[in-house]
Amino acid sequence: MGETERRERGLTRLAELGDEPGGDEFLARMGDLGDWLVDFVFGDVHARPGLTARERELIILAVLTSLGSSDPQVQAHIRALRAIDVPFGEIEETILQTAPYAGFPRAINALKVLRAE
Repeated sequence: MGETERRERGLTRLAELGDEPGGDEFLARMGDLGDWLVDFVFGDVHARPGLTARERELIILAVLTSLGSSDPQVQAHIRALRAIDVPFGEIEETILQTAPYAGFPRAINALKVLRAE
């Protein structure tokens, strides 16, 4: 599979998600890391068959919430979820489900990000 196909899949998925995380300006500022995000993260991993973009984004939100200290990324993926019309309540429920496993402080922080959107 060529680099061009990876790039196209990644850009197509990012466009579907409202160009989150960050859009063209963000990706350009990231240099090589921005290329890796487009090609690998979105072109190879996010665009794989088997799960929908909605399912993948909810999983990503749960993981980022669990990691903590990821508020900018949580915000970007909340915007991506909203871009694909995932209801606020489902986003909130995904965050709430992390509380018993990742801890209340991390869930609270992610809920603060959600409520500020």
